[in-house]
Amino acid sequence: MALFEFDLDPVEEIVPWGSPNDPSLSWFVLTLGQFRMPIGDQVLFRYREEVLRLWESDVQRDAHYQIASIARDILGSVAPGVAPLPPFFELLATDRALLEQLLSVRLEDEAGRELSPDYYTAWRWLGERSPWTGYFVENPEFYFVRIGDRIHIRWDNRSKRVDGTEVWEASYGSYEIPIEAFTSECRDFSDRLLADMHKRISCIETGDFHPQVAVSIDSLREQQESWRCEFDSYFRAERQDIPWEEAESEIRKTAAVCGASLPA
Repeated sequence: MALFEFDLDPVEEIVPWGSPNDPSLSWFVLTLGQFRMPIGDQVLFRYREEVLRLWESDVQRDAHYQIASIARDILGSVAPGVAPLPPFFELLATDRALLEQLLSVRLEDEAGRELSPDYYTAWRWLGERSPWTGYFVENPEFYFVRIGDRIHIRWDNRSKRVDGTEVWEASYGSYEIPIEAFTSECRDFSDRLLADMHKRISCIETGDFHPQVAVSIDSLREQQESWRCEFDSYFRAERQDIPWEEAESEIRKTAAVCGASLPA
């Protein structure tokens, strides 16, 4: 079972984007499908039965969106996620309860302006390891963090609710996977999506698939290559956005605010 699973919608069912006078189907739009992450005994990106009944609609059980967008956001967290953490941050990440206590401290003035300690500076390193999924209602929150030679995948969706009902089946938990296996799963996700889209384009060209509007095969192939290059770029090491010493300084200020004890 793959860590990242998806099923593309039939080409014939994908509604074109754009105005009624100028509808179009790009490579991105044609990646529409269902997505899920089976992790241990839970499945990330799967809606609870209770919320599906609440919505009383034909919403899919698993998250439904352009898989290219989900892949972009997940793969964009790979390089930071597999990078070794400095000792202070690795010790901090090891204590999840302490980490969550500190993350809950966010001070603002009456106008909503952020006060010291600076939240962005303190936690940008964790944000880089947290795929953004804001295109979903009450989007799931999870992150990848390296501790030793393993990647810890952690999620907390207990606050993601609609009319008091939790949205996601995977409420709270964590899962560990060796770094090599995690990187391999991410590569496999990219490769499978690109392979499926290559086949999809070929089937449109041969007439086996019938999109709702005419498409340019040459353009789709050019877009495929652009996406392949983008996905490949996510496996290269990137420069840390915020210097570690600045992040540590703000975290220590945060600990002083809430009375938490930090690693030396």
